[in-house]
Amino acid sequence: MFSYRQMLLQSFKITWKNRYLWFFGLFASLLSIGAEYQILTRAMSRNASLEWWYNWSNFFHSGFFSWGFFPKIFSMFSQDPFFMSLILVIALIILAAFLLLIWLAVISQIAIVNNSNQILKSKKEVADLSLHVGVAAGVKSFWPVLGLNIISKVVINMLVILVSLPLVFLFWNKIFSGALYILLFVLFIPLAVAFSLMIKYAIAFIVLQKANFRSALRSAGKLFRENWIVSLELAFLLFAISFFATFVILTAVLILVIPFFFLALALLSMFTALAFWSVVILGTIILVVFIILCGSILSTFQVVAWTNLFNHLGRGIESKLERLAPESIRNKPISFK
Repeated sequence: MFSYRQMLLQSFKITWKNRYLWFFGLFASLLSIGAEYQILTRAMSRNASLEWWYNWSNFFHSGFFSWGFFPKIFSMFSQDPFFMSLILVIALIILAAFLLLIWLAVISQIAIVNNSNQILKSKKEVADLSLHVGVAAGVKSFWPVLGLNIISKVVINMLVILVSLPLVFLFWNKIFSGALYILLFVLFIPLAVAFSLMIKYAIAFIVLQKANFRSALRSAGKLFRENWIVSLELAFLLFAISFFATFVILTAVLILVIPFFFLALALLSMFTALAFWSVVILGTIILVVFIILCGSILSTFQVVAWTNLFNHLGRGIESKLERLAPESIRNKPISFK
């Protein structure tokens, strides 16, 4: 019988014993691992909604889209070519770094799915795999998985923005805006969460079953409709685990900060400011490395867990809620029509 406890424990052991996956987890976290929870927090945050609209308003009014933007740039080049060339080089470096991060994030996401699947198939907790194997798999499936991530970002952000729009106008009519917000939340947030989970399955179909883009989306939609309860159950469990892990990490950070704090104060009173800042910088570096490491492990574990569930769904499983439900409504797929 399928057990979440055994599956999650197996996923954690794979994550812990294959530490090279943590490197991939560091960059995979840039693709918003745990996006389902961010959907909820963003949709319920009025400040986040106001900030989003404010940033886009500033961007559109920045003059970048005006007809006079490029003539001004050419004029500045003619007036001070050295300075503008330096600005252009810096902008190109930033753009190259941004594109490199996107490439690493997508490659890492694919690598964790591919390598964890091979480990699961080997029936062992450790397999003779390496970074090279993961990167090679990532290169093969890079473009379709990148496309899925872009579509996911666009669709989910549009739905969240649509839901959060009434929060911006609460000052105008609280009753109407509140009622509209509740209606949009009930209608579109489940769709956003469902689409986010479906994209996870589509990525697995592309990476593990070599499906093409359209076929992966179609198969992922079918798989989610047939197993939507199991998918939501795992999403909730991973949320609970992430919440608890975050609490433990913050507690550990606090414990680490205390000795560095008192040591820095002692050095400041007995020696020079140089000793004080040396301890502060050292402590900051240790804390940043610790937080990044914990985040990498957590993001790796989540991807491994979803890959593990994908393999179980292929064999057919029954959710906890379905076991408690009457026989007449078991295994009833959800319909979005």
